[in-house]
Amino acid sequence: MNRGRSMSFHEHKLWQDAYVVLMDLHEAFEGEFEDSNKEIVEQVLESATSLSAKIADGLSRLDKRFGRQILLDTIGMVAVVRTHLAVAWGRGLLDDETFRSLDGKYETLGIALQQNR
Repeated sequence: MNRGRSMSFHEHKLWQDAYVVLMDLHEAFEGEFEDSNKEIVEQVLESATSLSAKIADGLSRLDKRFGRQILLDTIGMVAVVRTHLAVAWGRGLLDDETFRSLDGKYETLGIALQQNR
């Protein structure tokens, strides 16, 4: 038994949810894209990867107050990901169903981050 051990960010539901939807994004964007659309795909994936990493950062902090502040900052990052996602959808890189599913998962993640106190 490891009584003094804190939970790894891998074990935290917030990070797991962010990771699962990130993997869903990678799956949605598999394949080849025209050069004009590659930048949009890269922006979506980069912002989503940064979001997952920032959640891991916040959850890994021993200073809980500082960790909570980092997690509060990720709420804005969710809006950035959702904006990039909407641009990809608007450019026809995602069908309506895929966009609604991914956007809904990020909306839920944003709510969970705001409720995590």
